[in-house]
Amino acid sequence: MTRPHDVFRSRTRASSRAKKLLGACAALLAGASLAQAHTIVGDRIFPATLAVDDPGVNDELALPTFAYMTGSNFDRSPGPINYSLGWEYAKTITADLGVSVGSQGFNWQRRPNAQGWSNIETQLKYVFWQDAKAEAIFAGAVNVEWGNTGSPQSAGIAPDPFSTVTTKLYAGKGFGDASIDWARPFAVTGEVDYSMPARTVNADGSLNPTTLTYGATLQYSLLYRNSHVEEVPELFRRLIPSFEAVFTTPIAHVAQSVTDDFSTHTTTGVFGPALYYIGNYFEIGVMAQIPLNRASGSHVGAVAVLDFFLDDIAPDSLGKPLFGPSQARGGHY
Repeated sequence: MTRPHDVFRSRTRASSRAKKLLGACAALLAGASLAQAHTIVGDRIFPATLAVDDPGVNDELALPTFAYMTGSNFDRSPGPINYSLGWEYAKTITADLGVSVGSQGFNWQRRPNAQGWSNIETQLKYVFWQDAKAEAIFAGAVNVEWGNTGSPQSAGIAPDPFSTVTTKLYAGKGFGDASIDWARPFAVTGEVDYSMPARTVNADGSLNPTTLTYGATLQYSLLYRNSHVEEVPELFRRLIPSFEAVFTTPIAHVAQSVTDDFSTHTTTGVFGPALYYIGNYFEIGVMAQIPLNRASGSHVGAVAVLDFFLDDIAPDSLGKPLFGPSQARGGHY
């Protein structure tokens, strides 16, 4: 399961097979990504956001993620509508160390033979600092997309035939320590990724760029407001509205710009509002994806996730770390 920024990373690699798809390199634009997990720091719940990953580690199962986006052809005309169904399983090794495995899953378009399975991705993530009182957290991760673990290259929508290693940094901060009540429900998270393909030059001479991905969320937790500031009507008290954005820029092994191909030299991205419902054992999230430019998509798309909290469903078995105690939790909701 990949988020939009992982998809942009794939789209920036020009190849002859992408050109054969007449712009369907945008087919995977609307993915949702690895390591979906909600994070609790002190009294703050950071939801499993859709544009970027949250900064913690947890025991969770995201199944399914669904996304769609209208792609663009190389001549900037609207391309086909692209769909994907993905998944991801995250497991804590210790309270601060976690692993995950997942995939963007099955991708398809409404035209003959336009379908395919994405590569498998694995990730190792470590929380190296957090402060419960300040509702602050920092983490890092290494992610590998394993080439040739999806559909064969003969598929209508084929994944990359090479692996890609991505290093990631995460940060999150809740404003529960603010001196003014109206600011306390707010929180921000951010992520920066550096992605390096194992193959930089393809057999046909086309390039697979190294990319920098960067994104952030601005959240307003009605859940937090109801528990720690003032009572919220029952209909809204478990909701967390958010505004999110993520962008990817190729920074090395970038091909010269040409008139019939924008995929190797253009910054791509999406932004838009999102809404999350936090239940006792699951989360439902949905985000509108507004494309940054024509290279990112032709029309507004959407992405959604159903995320199960295994640490709450089975706290003494599947939901606890393999070693050591579970992470301490803050206030109850």
